[in-house]
Amino acid sequence: MNKKSKQVYIILLLLVILIIFGIYVVLCRYSEKVLRKEVNEVVNMKIDSDYKTSCKSFFGYCDIEEAIKNYMSDYSIKLNKIKEVPNDKKLSNVLTISNYKEDGPKFEKSIKYLNDTVTSYDKDVDSLIKMSDKKYLNNYIKNYTNSHKYIDLYKKIIDEEDVYEKVDNINELKVNKKNIDTTITVSIATLEFLRDNHKQWKIDGNKIKFNNYKYLNKYNAYLKKLK
Repeated sequence: MNKKSKQVYIILLLLVILIIFGIYVVLCRYSEKVLRKEVNEVVNMKIDSDYKTSCKSFFGYCDIEEAIKNYMSDYSIKLNKIKEVPNDKKLSNVLTISNYKEDGPKFEKSIKYLNDTVTSYDKDVDSLIKMSDKKYLNNYIKNYTNSHKYIDLYKKIIDEEDVYEKVDNINELKVNKKNIDTTITVSIATLEFLRDNHKQWKIDGNKIKFNNYKYLNKYNAYLKKLK
């Protein structure tokens, strides 16, 4: 290959490199545009929505998209799970005459159900509280990439889209946890009181009757705590 041919080859090679680089830059800009559009749509959905986690962007932008979508999806699943507890009919029925007839006087099934429920509920709420922490949210992307470029862009996007503000309900979660824990703790204590004093009460029709006011007053004191 003569000198002139080498020069032509080098020029052509440089042109190909420039074209490839130009295409890459264009694709990167397009991919970031897609990413921002997808994130904006996700953030504007209700917090307890059913999030789609499929990725529409590419290159490292897909890592960011997947991180944000999976974070919101995981958060939503846990949030919906704990929302089911206060509306659980079984929870609201443990201190009813029908349950006293069915599970009394030992209340083994009811007490086990309540203990299992509060353990699971507290675990899920604590997980949500952890996820609601700003540091946790900022570091979530590291499960998907180690690239500083994409980590920085991720933090920039979640800041611009106010993702943290959307999940910043730690105080509300703590209040709800306290209320549910109180309800379940008092319910367990009430059933244990009835179990331990099963000879002091009976079911008469649709009412519970105690042998004397001492036990009736104690029973009513437990129920008062639930109001």
